[in-house]
Amino acid sequence: MKKLCTVLMAVLLAALVLTTAMAADEPMRMTWWGSESSNKIYLGVSDMFSQELGIEVENEYLSWDDYWTKLNTLAAANDLPDSLRMDLAYIKSYVDKGLLMDLTELVEKGLIDLSDVPESAISGGMFDGGLYAINAGSNSIGMLYNVKMITDAGMEVPGHELTWAEFEQFVLDFYAKTGIYGSDLWGLRDYNGTFRAYVRSNGGQLYNEAQDNLGFEQQILVDYLNSIKRLHDAGAVQNVSEITVDVGRENQPYSKGQAASITTTTDSGTTYYSMVKDTFGPSVLRIIPGSAENKGMWVKPSQFMAIAKDAEHVEEAAAYINYWTNSESCNEFISGRRGVPISNKMASFVGSKLDEASKMTFDYMVEMAAYASELYDPDPIAHSEVDAEFSTTFQSVLFGEMTPEEGAKHFFEFAAKVLGE
Repeated sequence: MKKLCTVLMAVLLAALVLTTAMAADEPMRMTWWGSESSNKIYLGVSDMFSQELGIEVENEYLSWDDYWTKLNTLAAANDLPDSLRMDLAYIKSYVDKGLLMDLTELVEKGLIDLSDVPESAISGGMFDGGLYAINAGSNSIGMLYNVKMITDAGMEVPGHELTWAEFEQFVLDFYAKTGIYGSDLWGLRDYNGTFRAYVRSNGGQLYNEAQDNLGFEQQILVDYLNSIKRLHDAGAVQNVSEITVDVGRENQPYSKGQAASITTTTDSGTTYYSMVKDTFGPSVLRIIPGSAENKGMWVKPSQFMAIAKDAEHVEEAAAYINYWTNSESCNEFISGRRGVPISNKMASFVGSKLDEASKMTFDYMVEMAAYASELYDPDPIAHSEVDAEFSTTFQSVLFGEMTPEEGAKHFFEFAAKVLGE
């Protein structure tokens, strides 16, 4: 019996060693959301990271909506990837649920070097004294205009001081002159982008300080929906039926030369610029119309890099964040397409090597700072539900199922319910 126990113990120890070795040989898992053009950037960085540091990476990526659905499923199964992308709209809920690792110790050990990064670029990932994510690059939103299409129509490219009423008229006039959409409905439906700027420009915030209700007057939404409905009913933007299914950045009207403007993040603006320049001409970024007077704009992390609380490859995931933050080869490859680098050294390095698309973004970030006020607080846990209902309400109004007044009333009642729970 003693001999049998000894044999069994040896077998178990051998199995444990084998299992540990297999785990050590497994690649680091990382995940992100993105379009085809964005995925090329991340896959390229993964390849460079693996080649330079000898760390194998297993890449997992999905579209925006599918990403958050899959991430919730993985979290429920306690199977989150080692390295994962976070957005300001969702990060707080992941921190509150204890799903992300506090990176403070990794920074103190020097595994993630933030010595050349200003505090303002780090603070967005801090919650309750812990550092749960690193900014992948400073970013904002803006209205992207196709310069050639607009000048060919005999019109002037709008400037930063454009009011919302003037923007509406611009869209109508451009369509009347060309038969081409003056703007892209995808961007105008964006609760987190265009509408958030519209609210801030009218003295409000999406949520009140307690985050148990909306933080703006109902009439602001009524006015916004009325404005978009006028553009929609005039045919100056695409029909609402075309935005009920996510078609990806490459298939939106602006990308195909079928619209003169679109709201976008600055990193996506660089991608749009590159996609349309050769065929439809160069683009230029301006602040969201109406944002000048009350400084409705903001500067935010383009996205966060985080590590799962129960990650198996912590040091490898930290090395990836450090690579993105401090590697010259990585940042030269990215060229600001994920936002202005947070490291002062890398920002200067990249700035000296910019292509046209990236230079547009860097120049815009400098200009728009004059129209920006303090970044909003991280959104409440129910934000995703409110965001989804905004899209539903927006579409219902344009389909004629509700008036703007009815839509606003419905949305406010829904938001009050889910935020107050």
